[in-house]
Amino acid sequence: MDSCFSCDFSSRKVKMKGKYYIEGHKSKGGWEDEITLILQDDKGYGTLEEATTKAKEYFEKEKDLHLAVIYQEDKMGTKEGAKMMFRDDEGALEESLLFY
Repeated sequence: MDSCFSCDFSSRKVKMKGKYYIEGHKSKGGWEDEITLILQDDKGYGTLEEATTKAKEYFEKEKDLHLAVIYQEDKMGTKEGAKMMFRDDEGALEESLLFY
């Protein structure tokens, strides 16, 4: 699984525990662009806030970065999205929580 589109965004009764990870994607240039993953941060962050701060740093440094997904991963490799960040049409950073 190398794409944020493989994350489980369904609502769960029990939230995952553990570290938060970041993956970043460029915009698709056309239908033939299958792979958009340009950043895979496997370091792991203790809180969602720490991961959000690091993702913002990536947006400042990496001009091709247009979408970042912060997620948690269980021992089976299932990813559960926690937050999505993206650049809007004017280049401003937008954020959205993916769980409730």
